[in-house]
Amino acid sequence: MTGKILIVEDDADTRDGLTVLFQLEDFQIVTAADGHAGLEVADMEHPDLIVTDIMMPKLDGIEMIKRLRAQIRFSLVPIIALSGYNDKALEAVKAGANSSMLKPVTVASLIKTVKRMI
Repeated sequence: MTGKILIVEDDADTRDGLTVLFQLEDFQIVTAADGHAGLEVADMEHPDLIVTDIMMPKLDGIEMIKRLRAQIRFSLVPIIALSGYNDKALEAVKAGANSSMLKPVTVASLIKTVKRMI
């Protein structure tokens, strides 16, 4: 499997774990630690898919999704939102995420969702 995935996650351990997980599936990975950095990395790297946390400092995942969707070049890039809260997961979909998954996610379901979307 090929493709570039942007992981936007403020927790370093989670970000590193997702990086390893997706690298094992032969994806190229770029990362960001918050929504502001996520916007910058997306602009520079042109990912094929974005996996983002919702609750982050500086700029949360929902606002980042809204800002990405407002740009034509990101209007069709698949976005998967991860959240520990059901209401935030639903809010992410309303903001433009293609899918939301409740934490803790299973490795199998996350990989399956990514492969389906990329």
